[in-house]
Amino acid sequence: MDQASSRALGSPGRAVDMRSIGPGDRDLLFTWANDPATRAASFHPAPIDAATHDAWFARRLADRRGRTWVGEVDGCPIGQVRVDLDESGRGEVGISIAADARGRGLARPLLLAGIAAAVAELGATVFVALVRPDNAVSIRLFRGAGFRDAGSGERAGTTCRVLLLEVRADGR
Repeated sequence: MDQASSRALGSPGRAVDMRSIGPGDRDLLFTWANDPATRAASFHPAPIDAATHDAWFARRLADRRGRTWVGEVDGCPIGQVRVDLDESGRGEVGISIAADARGRGLARPLLLAGIAAAVAELGATVFVALVRPDNAVSIRLFRGAGFRDAGSGERAGTTCRVLLLEVRADGR
C-alpha cells in the first residue's frame, strides 16, 4: 500500500505502510500478542502459549474472510491490524501497537491504514470494533478515527462497547 492510500481516511502526518502477514511474522505477532498492556486490554487477558499462537497463526494465514496486516513506518514494524468479515461483509477490527511505538502518535495512522487496506483488499465498507468498557485508550482511538458509539454487546462473557464506522467504497 502506498503512502497516499494510508492517508485515504485522513490520517494526520505519518505514513504507515501496510503489508499482509507472512510466515516470517510468527514471532513478531507472538511477542506483540503477549505484551502485558495488550493482554490487559484483551477479552482474554491470560498469556498466550506458543502452541495456541501457532494454531491461530496458521488459521490467519489461510483465512479468506479475514486478514492481518503489519504496519510499518520507515520499514520498522509498529503494530498490526486485523479485520474479520462476518456473513454480511461487515469487518470486525482489532488493533495492537508495539510497545516501543506507543505514545508516538502512530495508533490512529495505523488504524486508518488498516481500514484502507480492508476496503481495498476485502471490499469492506462497514467496520465494527468491540472494546472493553474500561479500555479508554482504545475507545478514544476508534472515536478519533471516525467510529461512532453503537451501543453495547458481549464478547467472551464480557460486556463491551460497540463502535461502528461506515466508509465509501473509495475509502473515504
